[in-house]
Amino acid sequence: MKTGTLMAVLLIAFLASIVNAQSIRLSGANYGEYWVFFEDEEGDTNYEEHLEDKLKVGLSYGDITLRGTFFFSDPSLPNPNKLSYIDYVVQYSRDPVSVLYGRFNKTFGRGLVLNQFVDEDFKIDKSLFGIQAGINYFNTQLTLLSGKPRNVFFEENTYSIKNDDDTTAQVRGLDLETKIIPKVTMGGRYVRINREIDLTPEAFTELFGGNIGFRTGPFDAYLEYAQQLGTYPGLGGRLNGYGVLFSSSLSLTGLGISFQVMDYDTIGFPFNKTYRYNEPVTPIKTGISVNRGADEIGFGVSLLYSPFDFITIELDNNKISTHDNTLSRLEQIFVTNETMDAVIEQAAKITTYPSYELEVTAAVEKIVKQGIEVPIEKKTETKPHLEISYNFGTFFVGSEYQIEFVTSDTSDYYDQALAVSIGKPELFVFTLRYERRNRAPQWLVDLEKIGSETQWPLAELSLDLTTRHNLRIRAGAEKGGLVCTGGVCRFEEPFNGVKLVLTSIF
Repeated sequence: MKTGTLMAVLLIAFLASIVNAQSIRLSGANYGEYWVFFEDEEGDTNYEEHLEDKLKVGLSYGDITLRGTFFFSDPSLPNPNKLSYIDYVVQYSRDPVSVLYGRFNKTFGRGLVLNQFVDEDFKIDKSLFGIQAGINYFNTQLTLLSGKPRNVFFEENTYSIKNDDDTTAQVRGLDLETKIIPKVTMGGRYVRINREIDLTPEAFTELFGGNIGFRTGPFDAYLEYAQQLGTYPGLGGRLNGYGVLFSSSLSLTGLGISFQVMDYDTIGFPFNKTYRYNEPVTPIKTGISVNRGADEIGFGVSLLYSPFDFITIELDNNKISTHDNTLSRLEQIFVTNETMDAVIEQAAKITTYPSYELEVTAAVEKIVKQGIEVPIEKKTETKPHLEISYNFGTFFVGSEYQIEFVTSDTSDYYDQALAVSIGKPELFVFTLRYERRNRAPQWLVDLEKIGSETQWPLAELSLDLTTRHNLRIRAGAEKGGLVCTGGVCRFEEPFNGVKLVLTSIF
């Protein structure tokens, strides 16, 4: 941290400490997690640990806010990537002007141009360090920013910074959104990225585009377009890409319909990296994408229908794939063939309330992955699911059963899972879960991250110590596998041990 920056932070903290204490608003939250687990390596049991803690503190006085994040992780690995950091942001906000300096997250539009977001559950934090200024006047919002990116990512039981050579890049952006026309929203945005690894000063990247939205009564529609102008890494030469996203929804009494279409061609940046700084929308609700904006086309449609108060029906049909120029554009949106890498997701769910105390949910979900998971070419997962819960007033009980049939081009198998829960509102929830696989196919055994285990018993206790403190204890085994959010995926390793999680707010 530069001396001037440090002095500025200390000065603000000092001034805040000498003003009237009754005018200061202090808030925050702390998330601490500790694991102890073991792995069998050539017949020997190896015990390992994982410790992390994130403290967030906010201090407000008048129009000035100071926020800080203190993060610490300490895995007991032979060659650990022990990541710890302190982030801060100082913000002045008074209508119509807002200015902040420090580390922040920001998304322009729906993320086709810039999408620096944080997902605490998935443990990903895409942020910028720099300055952001905004003006909100006459139903128009103007945002200007300049900063350097950082992508904190959790995988294989440790944190790391992805695209580490891009943390010195300079990101400058402008976003304008206006609602001066009734029922219509219009916007435009521009982002320029200058990287030290670019060979010449002309080798910068530009991402720009715009959007228009319309909303009236129960109907809304949104269209966004983005374009990338850059250079091919190392080779030179102009790199051109585009992204188009359209979404629409209709909400009536007892009926809701949503529809979206996307077409991405070389819009993801950086071009030659797996992890992007702009995350285009994926229609797949489980969060999977094919290649995150490099070469994707697809659609998503959802229907929610409630003919009576005691029943709700949900239907989903979503698809994302690579392009196939032998087909028409319309066919590429809705059709897949053997030449495409693709994800197809279909689901049906019925929730009923036979009585005020009883809730019954039955669902089936089907996911087809083609060219997505190495080393298999095609994989189909079909998951029937049944869940029942009953509220006795002073406590509730619930049960859940799921069977997952997996077929692939190399082998077939199925997983079964049964869970039983009991709890008292605002006090505790205790859950027992048992999952079993009928056999471990060889391609899974060959993946060292998955292994040959076929059963995973688990017990979990969620205990509300107070209204502000919650303790979760998980003991047993978790099978791991592919997990995704917003198009970002990782393999979670199998787990066998104990996890403690303490969450506090103040």
